[in-house]
Amino acid sequence: MWLSFYNPKGVGDVLMLVNGDLPRERTATETQANITRIFDRETNETVGYNIDHISDYFAINGSGHVIMDDAQLEQLNQRLYEFGFDPIELDRSPRLVAAKVLKVTPHPDSDHLSITESQVAPDVVLQIVCGAANVHEGMTSIAALEGAVMPNGQIIRPGALRGIESAGMLCSAYELGFDPEHKMKGIVDLATPYAPGTPLAEITIA
Repeated sequence: MWLSFYNPKGVGDVLMLVNGDLPRERTATETQANITRIFDRETNETVGYNIDHISDYFAINGSGHVIMDDAQLEQLNQRLYEFGFDPIELDRSPRLVAAKVLKVTPHPDSDHLSITESQVAPDVVLQIVCGAANVHEGMTSIAALEGAVMPNGQIIRPGALRGIESAGMLCSAYELGFDPEHKMKGIVDLATPYAPGTPLAEITIA
């Protein structure tokens, strides 16, 4: 799953393309002009590209997870091809979406974590571990899915919390950047029951 990220304040004018993670001891790079390929030194599998000075080719608005249009992706792949690199296909689906909490059960090894079954698309239900006290069945919140980039630069990856797998994160308004003074407690509880999978850009958070 190829994802693209842009963080001009933290990294500079670099488009980062990611298709996986590697342990440091297996990570290798090669650079052609302004393109750095990141790959597995054992298998030669490409797991990322860094495209320096990306604004020389096209403008990117904002920061975080970037969803390029067809023309931008075609231009990018042409650039990769010119230097002997393989083209990519981006996952353009939104990574911050409305999620309906269908089920909540206590975590067997924690007094504050809950295991939720959260619907994040019309046909997708994920197990997400949540530490918020206000999580409850039937609520609609915001889920950060794999590959989501939070305002603090954190990239969401699947993982385990005290031995229980979690496919993402249910978010607070603070984590989403809507509550910088951290006045709203717990995860977002949307008054309007947006359909699961609705992108954050189309959601109003009071």
